[in-house]
Amino acid sequence: MPPPPSLRSARPSERWVVRARQPDGSATDHVGWVVAVDDEAVRLDGSVDPVSGVATASWRVPLADVVVARQAPPARGGPDPARTPAAALEHASAEAWAVDVEPLGDWLLRSASGFTGRANSCLAVGDPGVPLPEAAARVEAYAAAHRIAPLAQVVTGSTEDAALQDLGWGETYVATDVLAMRLADLLGDHGPQPTVRVGEELDPGWRAAFDAYRPNDADPAVVTRLLDGRRPRAFGSVERDGEVVAVGRGHLARGWLGVAALWTHPDQRRQGLATAVMRGLGHWAARRDARWVYLQVDARNEAAHAAYERLGFRLHHRYRYLAPPER
Repeated sequence: MPPPPSLRSARPSERWVVRARQPDGSATDHVGWVVAVDDEAVRLDGSVDPVSGVATASWRVPLADVVVARQAPPARGGPDPARTPAAALEHASAEAWAVDVEPLGDWLLRSASGFTGRANSCLAVGDPGVPLPEAAARVEAYAAAHRIAPLAQVVTGSTEDAALQDLGWGETYVATDVLAMRLADLLGDHGPQPTVRVGEELDPGWRAAFDAYRPNDADPAVVTRLLDGRRPRAFGSVERDGEVVAVGRGHLARGWLGVAALWTHPDQRRQGLATAVMRGLGHWAARRDARWVYLQVDARNEAAHAAYERLGFRLHHRYRYLAPPER
């Protein structure tokens, strides 16, 4: 029996809803990613468990039992990402880029031998559980103990931002914009591209490309811990002539895919490689039930803002770093 017309065009890795007749005469829906379609059945895999990486369910549906089938969006829908509070998104993103972390109430003291501001600052979002002057002193003491500059990352315009400024803390570094959108909107009808490799292991080619575009004098072991830590995360890349020419890192937390370390070799730009890598990571995250995607951009980077806005990203919130007054 040939596949129903709607299933005949189904391709592996597409997400479909297949309604199948049951032995008792009722019908049930299977929502999953197509593994294969032949003349007898369609095989689907359900979502992938983020920890184990194994599909939570698999189905073989005889075509004779299919009542109706339709292609579904590549990722689950969800409310407007703007409805997620900035504090909630900041705590989700904190899991994506960290080495050593120590809680201070809702705040997070972080250190990574000085490599990047995000990994070497206190995420001052929420209630520190102690009076603010004591919390600020704890941030400074932690920084001194770990030989990093004392910094507090705050949501711009938040209560914590104002309270630390009242203590004399002032802005340092350039502010960062957090852009967000629904993952299904980013993926649209773009299926996984075979030229984009997405894996969950940090391989030498990916790491070499990262080091080339972001040279630093940090301890390589610390950088590896930062990139490789805190699963579930994945590494996307495009290779040409034996060389990795585009990379990106994705991290999944609380239904959010965070995209970072997005880079394309200067000789390969304006070909859509960064977007392809981002969407490759998006398909990886969609299989793990991600619903939204965010990235962080220098507030002054007008070109990057324009490029991401064309994809559908919108400003969610802004954060900045505050430093204590000189003693």
